[in-house]
Amino acid sequence: MREIPTWGRVTAEPHEFLIQIRDGKVKRSGQGASCFKWPSDSIALIPTSVMKLQFRADQVTLEKAGVEVTGLAVYRIVEPLLAYRMLDRDRGALTDILREMFVGATRRIVAGLTLEECMTHRKERVGAALMDEIAPVLAGEGSTADATQAGWGVVIDTIEIQDVKVLSQEVFTRLQAPYREKLALDALLAREQVAVEEGRLSLERKRAEEAAKRALLVEAEERIAAERRREMEAQEHKEALARRAQESDIVRVRRSHEAELQRARERAEAEQQNARMELEMRRAAAELEAEIEARKRNVGELSEARLQEIMLTETMPSIANAFRGSFDKVNVTMTDGSLFSFLSAGLDQVMNAARTRGVPLPEVPAKQER
Repeated sequence: MREIPTWGRVTAEPHEFLIQIRDGKVKRSGQGASCFKWPSDSIALIPTSVMKLQFRADQVTLEKAGVEVTGLAVYRIVEPLLAYRMLDRDRGALTDILREMFVGATRRIVAGLTLEECMTHRKERVGAALMDEIAPVLAGEGSTADATQAGWGVVIDTIEIQDVKVLSQEVFTRLQAPYREKLALDALLAREQVAVEEGRLSLERKRAEEAAKRALLVEAEERIAAERRREMEAQEHKEALARRAQESDIVRVRRSHEAELQRARERAEAEQQNARMELEMRRAAAELEAEIEARKRNVGELSEARLQEIMLTETMPSIANAFRGSFDKVNVTMTDGSLFSFLSAGLDQVMNAARTRGVPLPEVPAKQER
């Protein structure tokens, strides 16, 4: 509270209410007003700002459990023309009076409540009860003798119970025991649920790992089976190629054998043909030799012309039939004009033609001199 001069100009702050009293009467008043003070005047500067006070009260509840209640009250002066008569210069007396009133009322209220109500319903059961008890007193309704302008001019805006403390540590521990045990039980249940969930997750993880392993095994088996199929296909392909190669070799060998057999047959047929021709030539040569011998015996009886005719018409065609298919023609020329020379020349021509054709010839006996 600032000092007020003995005389001179006095000006109130915006949160102050100025009251000028002269000769026991209010000369001038107003919120944040100013006046000139004479030495005989009295000046009151009433603060109208919000004020707070804290109180603390110890009391036992219905269960005879001691508690300490700590509260906060917020108040302000709304009727300065009433309040200036009860306030000192620093409002200390008003604050102390209100604090003692709150302490007494709190003790009285807590004494009729249970410990659970004090702790869980502090606003409804304690704070509201304090407001209902203190507010009428400040409003001038606390006594039946209150006058028309009774009251303190003070309004309480709110009362808050900040803390309710159990004074007995044993009671407080026992009071917390059910909650602690419930917390412990909930913790055990939660731990059990966590363990169950961990087991479930672990089982699911193991199942997932096993499923993944099975999938990998199946994939590996399929890959191995595919590789085996490819190997089998490659082996079958190699075997098929080998079979085809073997069949080709067999075909070549068979064809070679067939060609050799064909050549052997052809050689055999050629040999048979040569043997038949040889037989035919031997037979023809024998017949020719016999005929020549017969002709020789009858040579004295036949003329040269007749011999030539027989040679041309009978002997030479017989020789030609014997050598039919071996050569095309035989040209016979006379040398010295004799029959024997003619026959010898014809035989030589036939033999030379046969040798040129590669036909094997029989051995012809040499001519005998007669």
